[in-house]
Amino acid sequence: MNDSNVTRRHVLVLGGLTLGVGAVTLAGPGLAWADTAGADDTAAAGVELVPVAASPVAVLAKVGHAPAAFPRQLAVQVQHVDTDLPAGTQVAISYEPRIYSPLPSAVATVGTRRLRTTSAVATDPRTLVTTCTITLAEALPAGSNPVVVVGTAFPVLYPHDLVAGPAEATAAVGHMDAKPGGRRNLRPGRPQAFGGVATPWGLEVSGVWNRHEWADGTRWYYFPARITLSSVGPGTTPVAASFSVALDPQVVADVRIVGARLNDKTYDAGVRLLSDTRTASLFETRWATRAKLKAGDRLDLELKVRTRTLKGDLPTVKHPTVNLIDMGNHVTQRQTGRTTMSRRDSTWA
Repeated sequence: MNDSNVTRRHVLVLGGLTLGVGAVTLAGPGLAWADTAGADDTAAAGVELVPVAASPVAVLAKVGHAPAAFPRQLAVQVQHVDTDLPAGTQVAISYEPRIYSPLPSAVATVGTRRLRTTSAVATDPRTLVTTCTITLAEALPAGSNPVVVVGTAFPVLYPHDLVAGPAEATAAVGHMDAKPGGRRNLRPGRPQAFGGVATPWGLEVSGVWNRHEWADGTRWYYFPARITLSSVGPGTTPVAASFSVALDPQVVADVRIVGARLNDKTYDAGVRLLSDTRTASLFETRWATRAKLKAGDRLDLELKVRTRTLKGDLPTVKHPTVNLIDMGNHVTQRQTGRTTMSRRDSTWA
């Protein structure tokens, strides 16, 4: 890589990264790189790897496991207050590919300047752990303290979102002429909000749309006629299902829930209106039920929507959207990727 300022993409990735409070000391560079590959981790080599911290992410495994805390970014700062880093210095970061997505190329920066580096990625065929090794192509004076970023956590969607036995993210520092040593865990502090042993749960939102037409059928708008909430389990939703319906007030005058069926049987869902927001551009209703859905449950809610009489073009339109709301414990909520539904194919002008 050539010297350059960090691109906007990388600024977005690096933005919000803060140094963790727990620096880890490793055998570091100096005159005896080749001799320190297996050195004692407490050797006063003048180099520390400081985990880069942001809010940690919760990784769900399966029933009977507490949500695990993993770093949001695969990133470390190489602190070397009194020690120069020679060209060929390497930082190796290993990670669980089921949790992390790598950047198109690893990034090493000093301030806003991007360093000249090369990188190589390899996956252990036995453990399936992936390691990205970043090699500095330039020497750095003591105190420059570069930050190295390899990737970031990404949400894996149902049914692959539960990750059993994930490998820890780790980092090591060394030199291209010697194997990196003193590998250290990048595990962040576990937030108390992650709680203890828990059962993951998840919901999917789907439904049926109706179409309101005007101007001799040349203009139309979609609105929900039925909303379906499906539980993917394995646990029961910790709180009763709630949702919002956002529509265009130019087209829709009123919305009501007029029926409910649980697993194809008539059901008193106890639906109540929480709030009703009306502006010139938004008509949003928020609803709560009393239904805590078990794995495999499906709650169908029938809507009655009263539309307005329209004649010509509209200046703009608010596309219809249905969203889950107020579901409480998001730490154990599975990533279904379907907690909202919308239509973008209305024709209003």
